[in-house]
Amino acid sequence: MIQKKCMLFIFFFSPTAAYAQQFLQDSTLNNLVHPAGYLTCKLGDLGGVKKVGTGKQTMILIPGLGFGGNVFKAFMDQHKDKYTMYEVTPAGFDGTPAPPMPDTSIKYAALAWTNGIVTGVLNLIKKEKLDRPVILAHFVTGTQVALNLALNYPDRIGRVIIIGGSPYRFYASQKKDGTWSDWENEKKYTPEQRGRLVETFWAPKWFKTVTKKTWDSNMWTPGDYCLDSTAGKDLFDASAAVPLQVMIRYLIEWMAYDVTGKYNALKVPTLVIMPDFYGILLTSDSLTKQAVVNPSKIYLKYFHQEPWIEAKKVSGNPMLTLVTIPNTRLFTWYDNPGATDQAIFNFLGE
Repeated sequence: MIQKKCMLFIFFFSPTAAYAQQFLQDSTLNNLVHPAGYLTCKLGDLGGVKKVGTGKQTMILIPGLGFGGNVFKAFMDQHKDKYTMYEVTPAGFDGTPAPPMPDTSIKYAALAWTNGIVTGVLNLIKKEKLDRPVILAHFVTGTQVALNLALNYPDRIGRVIIIGGSPYRFYASQKKDGTWSDWENEKKYTPEQRGRLVETFWAPKWFKTVTKKTWDSNMWTPGDYCLDSTAGKDLFDASAAVPLQVMIRYLIEWMAYDVTGKYNALKVPTLVIMPDFYGILLTSDSLTKQAVVNPSKIYLKYFHQEPWIEAKKVSGNPMLTLVTIPNTRLFTWYDNPGATDQAIFNFLGE
C-alpha cells in the first residue's frame, strides 16, 4: 500500500517527472516543524500589504502558493486608475516570516495557516474601512482563502474572482493494475476521510521526510505557470525559494480542504477564470492523430478545470460563473492580459 501511495505522489503534479529513488526521502528530516532559530510572525498577520491605485472599485489581491503580492505588479500598473488595490503577501512567502507551526493536536483540516490569511484580510478590510471589496485570488491557497471569505463572511466582501485556482485536491482512482492513475474517475472521499488521509499518511509518512529535490521535481513546472519560458522560470524560482516547511504546511492544508458540499451555500458572486493550458494539455494520439490529454500534464485538467465544471454542473448555483481564457497557463494575466481583463470587466459590470 505504501508503494502505491508513493506512486500517487509522482502523479501529484508531474506524472512523468524524472526522479531517482535515493532522493525521495531522508529519514533525518522533519519538514513538519520550522528549522531551529526560524523567526515567526503572529498567526493572522499578513506577510505584507501594498496599496496601489485610486479607482472607485476596491480590490484585494491574494497570490497563491509560494508567491508574493508582486506577481500582480503588471495588472496593478495597468489598472491603477480603475481600481484601488491592496496586494497582500501571505505570511511565509516572498521572504516574509511564517506563523508558528500549530500544535500537533490541531488537524490540517482546521486550515490554521490558510484561515490565518483569511483573518489578515478581514483585519485589512476593517483597518482600511473597505466597503465590500472585490477579492481577486490566484492558484492554490489563494482559492481556499477566497472561498472561505465568501462562504463564511459574505457580508464583508462584494465579489470574488479566482484565477487559475483549484477548489480542492482531486484524487485519481485506482486502476486494476494497482496504480492510482485513473484520473477520469475521481476517488471520492468524505471530509473526514480526506482529513484522515493527510493526518495518517501524507503528513507523517511522506511530507515529513521528503527531500527538497523530490519536492521541486514534482511541483508545478515553469511551463505550467506561464507561456513565456523566462517568466515561467522566474515564477518557479520564486516559489522554490520559499522554505520547504512553509510550502508543505500550506499544501497539506489544501489537500485536507473539502468544499464540494458547500457550493450551494455560495451567496457571493464568484468568477472562476480558468486557463486553457494552451500547447501543453493536449497532445496528438499516435494512431488516431486526434487530440488527447497529455498524460504528463493531466493533473492540470483535474486540478484546475474539471472540479470547477463539475461544481457548476452539480450545484447550478447562478453565483458561480466560469470563463476559460485562451492561450494561457496558470498566470493568465501574464499570457493573455486582454482577455483576462475583459472577463473581469464583464463580471464587475464595467
